[in-house]
Amino acid sequence: MNLRDIDLFSEFESEELEFLATITKTRKYSQGNIVFYAGEIPKSLLVLSKGSIEVYKHDNGGNEILMGTFHPHELVAEMALFESIPYPATARCLSDVTLFEIDFDAFLEHLLKNPKLILPIIHSLTRKIKQLEGVLRYALIDDAPRRLARFLVDHENSVMQMTQRSISQHLRLAPESTSRILRTFKQKGWVEIRQKKLYLIDARALSAFAE
Repeated sequence: MNLRDIDLFSEFESEELEFLATITKTRKYSQGNIVFYAGEIPKSLLVLSKGSIEVYKHDNGGNEILMGTFHPHELVAEMALFESIPYPATARCLSDVTLFEIDFDAFLEHLLKNPKLILPIIHSLTRKIKQLEGVLRYALIDDAPRRLARFLVDHENSVMQMTQRSISQHLRLAPESTSRILRTFKQKGWVEIRQKKLYLIDARALSAFAE
């Protein structure tokens, strides 16, 4: 267990890290495993040590809505724990995952004695709020092609690493709808798809279309 490498605990002294180790359990999950389901009551503070986790909900039509993705050294869905509410979404492993599960009551007692540790938690919560704002931003665009164009422009530097499935989830689109719109964009010369990777060719045209 290497808690020292987690940014959240970088201000901890050796004795504090030793205490933290006594209230922490290490859990391992395989790709595709569910860490928790929407509606479950959170019991522990979850810190992602290795791998990636996505959180998603289902709309009334049964489609998955991707709410966010977590990467190593991030807190996972801590807002539900601090607000004492059930998890609002389901968490699924995108890869093999190692999680630190920290006894929340013991951690909170320690946190209140060390105000300097509160700031990293505030930063983490702020990032989650920004992620939610992004989800809402695209949900408010009714026209699917314009919604996709806006998303591609906003994520120009990272879209090559995304799958069409993940893009569909972000935008609440059926995968076949995403594929059909991308084919249209390709015909217009705005994007290219090579070896299953998406490349933006004319971001300016996509941006103008999205307006």
